[in-house]
Amino acid sequence: MNDVPLVAGPVYGLRTWVVVGPPGEERLAGPHSATPWPDGGRWLTATCAQDPSHHAPEHDCVCGLHAWHPDRGAARRVLAPRREVAGVVECDGAIEVHPEGFRAERGRPRALVVTPMRNRTLVTRLATAYTAEVATVDGPDGLVAWCRERDLGLEPAVVDTLLGPGTVSAFRAAARRRTRLFVGGIAAFIVGAILLALLASALLPDPEGPHVVRGRVGEVTVP
Repeated sequence: MNDVPLVAGPVYGLRTWVVVGPPGEERLAGPHSATPWPDGGRWLTATCAQDPSHHAPEHDCVCGLHAWHPDRGAARRVLAPRREVAGVVECDGAIEVHPEGFRAERGRPRALVVTPMRNRTLVTRLATAYTAEVATVDGPDGLVAWCRERDLGLEPAVVDTLLGPGTVSAFRAAARRRTRLFVGGIAAFIVGAILLALLASALLPDPEGPHVVRGRVGEVTVP
């Protein structure tokens, strides 16, 4: 049995798209691709850019359509980019499940998200083109609640059943540790830079006497 299970769809997750095409004829594309997704409720079938012989999602590869499980962390990630459209993707076919999301064989937009800071007119036009719903929410918590009300997405308990008891909580704990280490490293770097600057200032005091500063208006003597 594989360490990462393959399950049959449909499975729903959160993701983002970019908008391509001229005004009035906009379509959705992956954030790293300019190729529009099929509209009208049709499926996009994933292919592997590195090895076209793969049947996506190939184990030990990154091919397939990517989506996150609809939890608060994922909702915050998809709502953060201002130049991307957040939404719920419906995936089918072979699906490889991971602690924070999954990779799928094929997918299509299930809903597109509108928040107070988004262009409702554009999102509504795109939703119409893709026969998708418009999910009007206030923020990450509202998006998670919208998905739960419609039973969209795999619950952590289901993911644990697929991957093994405690997998999701262990993955999140490890992610929190990595975040703390990253933040701690940045803080240590800033403190070190400040201390070095203070040390350099103490060891290399300004020479006595007037200073000459040169600028656009010429030379200025500072006592």
